[in-house]
This record gives sequence, structure tokens and C-alpha cells, in this order.
Amino acid sequence: MVLVVAIAFLFLFTPAQERVSNQLQKWMDAILEEFGPAREYPVHAYYSVERSVHLSNPTNSHSISFRYELPIPEIRTDFGNSDSGFELLDGTQIPAVTLQEITNMILNISGAGNQVHVPLNEEYLIEDEAIVLSTTSEVYWPPVGQSSDRCSVDRCVIWQGDIPSGQSITLIVRYDVMGSSFTWWGGDRAPDEAPRSTQGFSMDNSNSGTYDDYERLGQLNTMYDQFGAHKQWYDRDPGPGNNWAIDGTHSVVVAYANEIASGLAPEDESDPYAFAHAAFIKIRDEIAYMPGTNPARSGAGCISDARGDCDEQSNAWMSVLRTRNIPAWYEFGPLANSEFSNWEAHAWANTIFPFSTEWCNAQGIALEACYIEGEVDVVNNRWLLHTPTTMTEWIESPSAGGEAAYDFYRPLSIGCANCWSETWKTVEGPVISGGTYRVPLVIGV
Repeated sequence: MVLVVAIAFLFLFTPAQERVSNQLQKWMDAILEEFGPAREYPVHAYYSVERSVHLSNPTNSHSISFRYELPIPEIRTDFGNSDSGFELLDGTQIPAVTLQEITNMILNISGAGNQVHVPLNEEYLIEDEAIVLSTTSEVYWPPVGQSSDRCSVDRCVIWQGDIPSGQSITLIVRYDVMGSSFTWWGGDRAPDEAPRSTQGFSMDNSNSGTYDDYERLGQLNTMYDQFGAHKQWYDRDPGPGNNWAIDGTHSVVVAYANEIASGLAPEDESDPYAFAHAAFIKIRDEIAYMPGTNPARSGAGCISDARGDCDEQSNAWMSVLRTRNIPAWYEFGPLANSEFSNWEAHAWANTIFPFSTEWCNAQGIALEACYIEGEVDVVNNRWLLHTPTTMTEWIESPSAGGEAAYDFYRPLSIGCANCWSETWKTVEGPVISGGTYRVPLVIGV
């Protein structure tokens, strides 16, 4: 590193300063990418993770009732939860690539022997047919609906019952997970080891489309209407006021977005992909990772404080995108470290970008199906990258103004405060195949 700095000092005082500086930056990037701080991810991993939901009743006089909604994860593909992806001009449907599949979901009460295998298909079990887990609790998996005996957001298991005074109860949930890395990004710094579309349909600045392409019929226009057109999203205040997590109208966000746009090359001014990537880099490099607040910082708050955790930096990035009506929405699930030895709650973003019309026509892809629908995780420097170290529980579904996200964040109804905790731990594996790869903490533009 001393030699590199010395060379830099000499080169920066030559007549070819700009050209040499650019080359030096490339060398520095290569050195940091190879030897600098990075996260290591498996290409494929199979593991079992155990979730413990602990509820307690601190009162000494009476029992309390509870109701908890536990998501049933769907198969996660490179097109959200869809099993089909690109469609060719001749009508051929290209199957989506499976990125995550939960092969088993098993419930039991800690200290009790009764185990329940949750069906992962479209089977339902109504409250009248609930399965007893313990002397004071039961489970069932009803359809989605508005009443208290229905799932409020998406397919779920409802765990409900009573906790006697001074006692506690713990639900153990085991998930057997098959996960694969995947990148939607075709840029030079996308990890070569991470699988891509089998047809090579990855996106970079050379084949991305324009804002006008969101007017195409199909998923692009649907997601624009359901997410992009709503500049304010997910109100955390249940009262008459507003506390938007995502707000593309806030003056702080608008000024930040305009600053990003002003730095784009002229040929990128109408390109939502280029704008979103520039926003990703700016937030990643300027906003420090810090523990979040309660409630979580809004996008504007995260930008103003120049700090935030995973969902707060996602709020910031998605707020910036909403200033340009670029669709963006949440994805939730636990996050493991590289060794799968530690887990924590996590939130990141999804977005959808159109390919250019010229590129679509050259590839023989129908325009209405010519797009990518990928993940962006700012705090982990994962630009359009999925890794097996995140277990997707739920991808946000459309709602009027983010009410689905509000409900997902609040799965528990119980008659006491501060009597709920959750932990995650790996109980088997991981079994890794295909090797591993590194993603630097910062470098990766």
C-alpha cells in the first residue's frame, strides 16, 4: 500500500494527470476488491434455520390472549414469486429461475412433543379445524381476508392462545431452505460466480430502457401503477397524522434526488436504471450504517441524519426512486452472516427496470415481458444481487398506500407490552456447493 501511495503521488504530478489518475483508481479498486473488506457468499446453500418466538405474561393476576401471524414463504424466483419469466416473440415462455425454496416448515412448542408440518402449497385450514399445539395454544392456516380469523397480508399460519399469569410460551419454527445466488446485473463488477439468466438477459447501462418504457402493457405498467405512481408510502402513524416511511415529495429527498440526477451523463438522463444505480452508490457511500430508531427513520430522516440501518437505508433509496416514479417495494426476512452462525431481522428493496426497445427486439423478447425484477440491498452493497444468506419471508404485495407493509411489521396482537422476542439460529448445515465469492463492502460500482 505504501508503494501504491508513492506511485500515486508521482503520477498525480505528471502532465497526463487525469488519465493516470483514472488508471490508478482502477488499480486501487482491483486491490481493494481482491484484498479489502468484503462479505463472502455461497453460490448454492442448503441449511435448516430455527426461529424461536417467545411470549411471556408478566402479570400476576390473570391470563392474556395472543394472536400471531407467521408468514408461509413462497418459492422466490428471479421474477419475484412468479414461476415464469421472459416471453419470446413466438410465444415461448421461459421458466423463472428458482432462487429459494422452503422444502419443510415445521412447528412445535418448546418443551412439547407435538410437531405440525405446515403445507407449503395452497392448502388451507380454518379456525374451526385448528390443530392443538399445547394445552393453551393452537395453529391454523386460513385464506387472506379482513376478519380476525384470516391472514391479513398473505398466506400465513395463525398461532393463537392464552398465557397464564406469570408464565411464558415459545413457538419453534424450523425451515429447511434451498438457496442460490443470482445476479440480474450485467456490469463488469457483477460477481462472475453468481448465476445469471440462463439466456444471458442481464442489465447494464448498455441495454437499459427509459422512463417511457414503464407505459408498456403488462408487469411494467402494473408495477408502475401499484408502486411507482405513489410517491408517499407506508404510513407508520395509525392516527390522523402521517409518518411516511417512503416519501418522494419531501424536500430533503427531492433535493438529494436532484443532486444525483445532475451528476448523470447526458445519455443517462432518461434512464431509470442509471438514476437508480447512481442513487444506490450515493446512499451506500454517504450514509453510515447505524442501529435504527423506533419507529424506523423515514427516507428523509435517514438522508438528513446520514445514518441508518437496513430498512432505513432502503427507505432512503426507495424514497429517492419515488421522486422519479420508479417502482420500488420491500422484501423481508432474516439475514445470516457468511458462516450462517448469526442471524438478524432484515429488510431490503425490490425494483423493476425495462430493457431498451432495441435490445428487446434484437433478442426476440416480447416488449411487455422485457424487464428485470430484482433485489437491491444498500447496506450490504448488493446491487441486483440475491444471496442464500437472506431467507425471503415475504415480498411486499401491492396495497393502497403500503398498508400491507404496516401489517407485516406488526404480526402480534397481545395484551401486554414488551413481552415478545424472537431469535434465529442455524440448526443444520449449511451444505455449500458451487464454491463461494466475495462482494466488497464498498467497491462494486
